[in-house]
Amino acid sequence: MTITKKAISLAQDEAQAAKELYQQLCGADPDPALCLFFCAPKYDLGRLEKEISRRFLDIPVIGCTTAGEITPLGYREDSITGVAFPKNHFSIVTKRLDDINKFRLQDGINAGRELVLDLKNKFPAANGQNTFAFMLIDGLSNAEERVTASIGSQLGDIPLVGGSTADNWDLEKTSLFHQGRFLSNMAVIILIHTALPFRVHYTHHYVAGDTRAVITEADSLSRTIYEINGLPATQEYARLCGVAEKNLTISVCSNHPILMKIGGKYYSRGVVDIDPKAQSIRFACAIGKGVVCAIARPSDPIANTVQLFQEIQTEIGPVDLVLGCDCAARKMICEEQGRLTDISKIYVENNVIGFATFGEQYNTVHMNNSFCCIAIGKGAQDDT
Repeated sequence: MTITKKAISLAQDEAQAAKELYQQLCGADPDPALCLFFCAPKYDLGRLEKEISRRFLDIPVIGCTTAGEITPLGYREDSITGVAFPKNHFSIVTKRLDDINKFRLQDGINAGRELVLDLKNKFPAANGQNTFAFMLIDGLSNAEERVTASIGSQLGDIPLVGGSTADNWDLEKTSLFHQGRFLSNMAVIILIHTALPFRVHYTHHYVAGDTRAVITEADSLSRTIYEINGLPATQEYARLCGVAEKNLTISVCSNHPILMKIGGKYYSRGVVDIDPKAQSIRFACAIGKGVVCAIARPSDPIANTVQLFQEIQTEIGPVDLVLGCDCAARKMICEEQGRLTDISKIYVENNVIGFATFGEQYNTVHMNNSFCCIAIGKGAQDDT
């Protein structure tokens, strides 16, 4: 017996897509605590927001655009998928952050404190054993580091997972849906309180190579690297990846991302743009001057993902829902290797709903090339 309700619509008409989303999420329970959705950016978002608002009325709905949707049928594109959280198992507290391109660390600290205070006022016994945080944030804001670090620092033992919204690979504009409108330059943090068992995880299929690199010239605000080991960035990165500079592509970089060690663990930094004229590389995460990092080599993404879900099921038993944030570069690699069907099958078997992102957040860290998730078990409900 399932607890959360999942949905998918492949309809290209916005009215039909919103109708099918509502019917599947709210047909049996017209009053859920929250509905989340993830949609292709090719929809007419002005029309889609009107249709969703008309269908869902006062039901809290939060969503975003993607670089691919993880649905009950596995990975899809040009679709809309979602999940509804019933009130008898979940309670929700949310906070929206606007104008995050101007965001300061103190803004996040203040917002995090307010969010936790709101949670504690409603649920005094809330803690990291019965509450988790899920965040959606504009993937083109360049603000993920500041927001994630500051908000995460105030959550105590409450774990956080998030995803940076995407627009396929257009890199022009991503959108979040909140309070009836699609907006940009914002983030929404959702605290979900539940008695059901859950676990928060992240994984990537990269191994740190023996080669080390020092970032010798960079602009952390624009996330652009100009020099590595004192040489033009594209020239040295290509050498470290074992290819000619002219053959340095996003795909090559995705197979050999930069790894940074934080708290004894490696986190990936992925490339979003290569400028051969300036010989510079723009990343989806900030990397400052003077940082020492490793150049990664890939392992098997399928085996890595299978192992993750085996660990999850060992920890919490049968899984009702996995909220998944899967890097768009990771998805691209699976496509190029002809293995997207394989990973889709794994996601279907483990009840994953989510999207391909421009970045992933885990507690206080923003990263790329990873799969971050919140797995929710069925608990005692499975035996009734």
